[in-house]
Amino acid sequence: TMGNAKSDGSDQEEAIVQCDTSAGPITMHFYRSWSPHGYDRATTLFEKGYFDHSHFFRVVDHFLVQFGIGYTTDKELKAFSQSTIPDDPKRPELLPFK
Repeated sequence: TMGNAKSDGSDQEEAIVQCDTSAGPITMHFYRSWSPHGYDRATTLFEKGYFDHSHFFRVVDHFLVQFGIGYTTDKELKAFSQSTIPDDPKRPELLPFK
């Protein structure tokens, strides 16, 4: 389930994705200011159901989740997921992680 905490198209936009897994529920937070192009791609794919029934390959608490294989049969959605996006701007400051 995806819910936008803020959805105004600005760099301050945030999204929260909640997933049910075999190991219990997890919540992922996405911040557009951290990676605007990556954020736009990921949130669109979540909204369109691309990651439904997908697998997590690695989870590091409070740091990252490695996933990305979608099982969609929708050819347009699959093509969209495989298209390239521009590099995000380099951030001079370090991002805070727990």
